[in-house]
Amino acid sequence: MKRGEIYYANLDTNKKYPALVISNDANNQGSSTVTVIPITFNINEIYPFEVALPAQKSGLEKDAKIQCHQIRTMTKSRIVSFVAGKVNDEILSAVKGALELHLGFV
Repeated sequence: MKRGEIYYANLDTNKKYPALVISNDANNQGSSTVTVIPITFNINEIYPFEVALPAQKSGLEKDAKIQCHQIRTMTKSRIVSFVAGKVNDEILSAVKGALELHLGFV
């Protein structure tokens, strides 16, 4: 499991959602937890603390958005798929900016 990979995970319910791994790779290898940001396919509006995620840049089946205001740490046992996709450095940089905005670091 590596930063930038997308997995399906049980987030708040027993329904699985795609989620972007953002915790560092040392944590991802050695810890029983992982920090993720949920991804939704509801892209009617994209707010400044969200990142547009075109299907061709993610490996997902359709366009989506990364909901940086929903960041969470969870146990790896809630990951329910193999790698479903991966984002590039451009998307990760946009995620960093959206997280900084949401957390008030800018």
